[in-house]
Amino acid sequence: MEHIYRRRVHFADTDAAGVVHFARLLCYAEEAEHDLLAKLNIPILNNGGWPRVNVSCDYFAPIRFSRSRASDAPSDAAGLAGPSEVEVSIRAVEIGKSSVLWAFKISCCDGAGPEKHKLCAEGQVKTVRVNAEGKPETIAQQWRADLLSLA
Repeated sequence: MEHIYRRRVHFADTDAAGVVHFARLLCYAEEAEHDLLAKLNIPILNNGGWPRVNVSCDYFAPIRFSRSRASDAPSDAAGLAGPSEVEVSIRAVEIGKSSVLWAFKISCCDGAGPEKHKLCAEGQVKTVRVNAEGKPETIAQQWRADLLSLA
């Protein structure tokens, strides 16, 4: 089962051309992961954390700050339309003793009809549950059950 997370694109996410910087898309995926963990009552930091140990991402289309039609949103002082929205879907595809492999897809949500959700990037992130000393630890039984209910 996938978790859907939506967010607006902020101007600070972009380069001088108004295109979201490629590294920010990984932050969007991390926000989606944290949103899902919060919904499952799994703490992000609780005498440890979930550092990333492997990341891959394929990029298919740019995500822009401004919408394609100025009539979609009020114009700002710079003459740009309002911020775009992205949709991040994320799911746990593999749950190990101390690790979770997440798969994510990031879509632009600016069009109408079949172009409403254009796939812009997809990838995977592997996280490892660590204790306060940064050493891998077994994922708590309840957390594992909650994560497995989504797989």
